[in-house]
Amino acid sequence: MVSNMLETFRTTQSSKIKKLKILYNLIRKHASITVEELLAATGMKPATCARLLDELSKNDLITSNELGVSTGGRKPILYRINPEKAYLIGIEVTNIYSTIVLTDINLKELGHKKIQMRKQVSIYETLDMFTVQLLDLLAEQGKAIADILGIGISIDDALDQISENSDVTSHDIEHYLASKIPTYIMVGSGVNFAALAEYRLHYWQTSERFLLTTVDVEIRSAEIVGGIVASGQSRMTNAFGHTIIDTNGSRCYCGSHGCLHTYSSLSAIKAKIGHELKQGKPSILSELVINPDDIDYFTIFQALEKGDPMCHDTLKNAAYYYGIALSNLILMTQPDTVVCGGTLVPKGTFFEDAKRITEERLKAFPKIKTTIYPAKESYEIVAQGAGGMVLEQFLR
Repeated sequence: MVSNMLETFRTTQSSKIKKLKILYNLIRKHASITVEELLAATGMKPATCARLLDELSKNDLITSNELGVSTGGRKPILYRINPEKAYLIGIEVTNIYSTIVLTDINLKELGHKKIQMRKQVSIYETLDMFTVQLLDLLAEQGKAIADILGIGISIDDALDQISENSDVTSHDIEHYLASKIPTYIMVGSGVNFAALAEYRLHYWQTSERFLLTTVDVEIRSAEIVGGIVASGQSRMTNAFGHTIIDTNGSRCYCGSHGCLHTYSSLSAIKAKIGHELKQGKPSILSELVINPDDIDYFTIFQALEKGDPMCHDTLKNAAYYYGIALSNLILMTQPDTVVCGGTLVPKGTFFEDAKRITEERLKAFPKIKTTIYPAKESYEIVAQGAGGMVLEQFLR
């Protein structure tokens, strides 16, 4: 059962609760930490810190049954959070497959459900289906609703596209799902959730200014500054894809000309390859499909794996413009860590090409120290982050 103290973290903003959250967050950030390190990080008085740690221990939120390395005297007590004091549910909604993930508080995956989506169903029918699958997942893992701290749902554009009613709001979704599963519910953006999970799992202890970008049908970005997701409204996470690369370029669906979206998105790559195939350019794709209009993303990826020159050239061109736009974004935001994710990043030499272009442009600014990485491979990263964002709301 979820600790009453965790519930209090979300509903109470007293001075004492704020101090408890500070300690809990620091212990969570570090795999293990001593009292001396906590005192140095918080500036608390030893007696205050000891009293608050005792309270966290009595509520079973932290453990202190391990000892660190001695520096000459007694071995210091190491504090860790209890990752199984509550559990998190994250849901990623897409048009093809959706994912439900159960994690502990450290975002370690305990189980998941992959769901093939049906077309032309309402949001509420979709939520009813998620409810059934979620309860099945909990039963499979021997957990109850009372063990769940909350549920995070990634929507981006997907729910709008499958909805029969475009007037449905995030609040409506949260309220409806809470009526089915009585726990805390929050709706947000997939790229924000993915950024949070990448950051918490891999970069929390080393990065103060973190940037994630994803390249799919949409090109999105999210920032984490000082441990806080700073990306704003969910509907604006695709703004990076509408960075203008060439004012004389093709018209974008947003109304502008020459947006990054028209050069580097999955849909732009598919359109360019289809056009060149119709122009008679040689390609393995001619062996895979009879009609160029039948080309889909999976066919293109298959051709890339077979070393198709036309597809590789198109991908390199997309990576070039993506690298130019990414360097512009780095110049504006100056992150210390950039992670590139999404469907395109592991395909062919896309990441290597984009990274090279970005770094070449940044050579003129040696004071900007930014390291660029590909996203860690995890198909559940968005859903993990969706659950993780629930905990963030409790610990703000």
